[in-house]
Amino acid sequence: MKLRNFTLSLLTLLAVILTACNGNTSKNQPEAETTQQTVEAQGSDLKIAFVLIDTLTNQYELYKEASENFQKKQANAESTINAKGKSFATQVQEFQRKAQSNQLTQQQYESEQARLAKLQQDIQDLQQRLSASLQEEYQKELQALTDTIQNFMKSYAKEKGFDFILCKSSGIDNVLYGNPKFDITNEVVKALNKRYAKDKKNAPKKEEEK
Repeated sequence: MKLRNFTLSLLTLLAVILTACNGNTSKNQPEAETTQQTVEAQGSDLKIAFVLIDTLTNQYELYKEASENFQKKQANAESTINAKGKSFATQVQEFQRKAQSNQLTQQQYESEQARLAKLQQDIQDLQQRLSASLQEEYQKELQALTDTIQNFMKSYAKEKGFDFILCKSSGIDNVLYGNPKFDITNEVVKALNKRYAKDKKNAPKKEEEK
């Protein structure tokens, strides 16, 4: 028995980030003429950079830990279902053996048949509950990671004076070409991991204070 695979996906994460970015852009999008005039007026004053999202997620400790933890939870859930499934299969085989060798009365046969049917339904219900629980947790983890990266990029862009920070990926790409000198991926990864290490170190202290 298999649970649906909810492994944290880089492409899903990127798609969520891009969708959110596109949504925010459309709300504040000025008219085309105004935009063109603004770009022409600012000219070379615009400060633009890009981040390789594949590299970022591969090296971002929070993403790696979240992905590993989630995969463990999914593996545990699948292990539980598989164990119950094997036990059920063994009981069915034993029931069939006894039935074929006439070791059961009609009443025993019907009672055991009903019990096994209920057991099968219970396992299916458990499988659905675990799958739904993983789906909910998956969405929360994905949203938390997306919010973390987006919020960091906003503050980072403000701190460094960037007008635009684009994301580049091998899977979903809105940057056809980027001059390597504008690649700030390593800087961002270093800053993200530094902040995460600090938050992780301070987390127990906050819990103790509560």
